[in-house]
Amino acid sequence: MGWSVPQAEPQQKPPAWSPWVCVFIFLTAFALALVWVVLDTPSTGLYPLSSGHYLPLTGFMLVGILSCLSLYLLIWEAGALMYYSWTHWQANTNAAWQHWTHQHLHIVDSVNFTTHLDLYPQVAGLYRPEGDNEESAVLLFPEDDAPPGIYRFDVICRHILTSFQDAIKTLNRPKQVTFRLYVQTQTEVTETHVLYLEELWQTLYPGYSLQVNPVRPQASLETVGTCLDAHTPCLVIAMQYYDGVEEKPLSEIATGLLLSPANLLRPNAPQLFRAMPLNLKTLPEDLLELRDMTQQPAESLRLLWFSGLTDTLRQKLNAVVHDLKLPLRKEAPMGGQLDFDKGCGMYGSLSGWLMIGAAADMITRGQGSQWVLAAAEGSAWAVVIGNKAPVQADYHSQLPRDVYPAGCLVASLLFNLVLFWSLGNAFPDWLFSFWGAITLILTLVVTMIGSAVGLRIVLNRLLEPHFIRSAQQGS
Repeated sequence: MGWSVPQAEPQQKPPAWSPWVCVFIFLTAFALALVWVVLDTPSTGLYPLSSGHYLPLTGFMLVGILSCLSLYLLIWEAGALMYYSWTHWQANTNAAWQHWTHQHLHIVDSVNFTTHLDLYPQVAGLYRPEGDNEESAVLLFPEDDAPPGIYRFDVICRHILTSFQDAIKTLNRPKQVTFRLYVQTQTEVTETHVLYLEELWQTLYPGYSLQVNPVRPQASLETVGTCLDAHTPCLVIAMQYYDGVEEKPLSEIATGLLLSPANLLRPNAPQLFRAMPLNLKTLPEDLLELRDMTQQPAESLRLLWFSGLTDTLRQKLNAVVHDLKLPLRKEAPMGGQLDFDKGCGMYGSLSGWLMIGAAADMITRGQGSQWVLAAAEGSAWAVVIGNKAPVQADYHSQLPRDVYPAGCLVASLLFNLVLFWSLGNAFPDWLFSFWGAITLILTLVVTMIGSAVGLRIVLNRLLEPHFIRSAQQGS
């Protein structure tokens, strides 16, 4: 799956045209002309040049030479044009896809709430507690007396949105800007949840409007593309809260992200790049393509978060990391491959955004660029986060130059030779007159250029359907 970058069927690079073939054509034509002269010469001796007897032979010899040269050079030119079209089309396609994948959002601010103090630094190996065997708590903010359900949802959202007050002021957005809020929980976000969010937003930020976009519980990280395409500030809230339904509820956890496509005052702000769909059956190929897209320099990668992978896929991922020689932080657990499910809990599809929040936190702690791999409900996605500039690949530096129209020029010369030879036979008196010569010279300039350019256009039109079919089949 991966990025599914279109690939046209590769074209074999044609060999350079050989001058020795042209020399062979000339020598063959001269040899045949000599044979004709010998066979046509009477016993009395050669015809004098003033008789004009050899003029037709000269014309036929030139026509034969130009015909053979046109055939040879046009075949070479057609092959060269196919190769030229393929290389330039592939380079332009790769450049366009890389430009699309390099689109990103700035993480203006992020906040993570967990019931276990320093949970994410502990998972990343930055903090090692001693003798901490206490059972983890279930509720966030136990000091807030709120019953399970919508009230717990409101309390957590209030803490997240309140923490963004300074960051929203830093954005310095005009009042007419609408913020988009994407909300994902372990259950469906209902209209009641939306009403609570709108009332809370108007209380905290009365000057800004809010558009709430509920995210399905089964959705993974495809929302990243939706945020990118919005071109407006976005907030993301992902949480697991106690709704009073489960007998043994998971510990509450929440992540909030403030995303903006605008340039920020902080040049080192983390960047969230476009998510790539993964095919877990072809995980090595997809991760190789993710690395080669250079959303972040490969040498800056330090941590890899993953969730929803089976034991077999974990082993496969470890082998892929080894084969790709990813420079993960060796001091981190599992050599920099962080299993979010084992370290934090089985939060299913929520783990995608929770891991992004954890990765953003690690970046602010100086842990470099990171990958996030989330698999849930039959879909899998990979997201790159980092504070380095993306690396632009130079797809056009080694492209071949435009094909020299040698075949078209020779064919144009042949066309003009036959054309004016026919005119000379039909109107000899006019052609060899003063005005005839002037007309011949002026017309020759137009027909030589026009026929060469026209033949090149016709050749491109004839080759275009074949190349389009090749590109479609390759895609």
